[in-house]
Amino acid sequence: MNKFLASLIYQAWAAQYDPRADHNTTKQWHRILITVMPHTYPPAVPAALRGPKWGRREI
Repeated sequence: MNKFLASLIYQAWAAQYDPRADHNTTKQWHRILITVMPHTYPPAVPAALRGPKWGRREI
């Protein structure tokens, strides 16, 4: 990982907590990151295959 990619990852992460962030730019960052580092994103599962507890954590 180079410095540019590390800063891109950090900016994409930080933008979700910044209400003033430009979300169009954030979407472009995510498109780049999902292409370059797909292992850092969860798999895309169709809604028809999701169970009732999808996205919930059991404690």
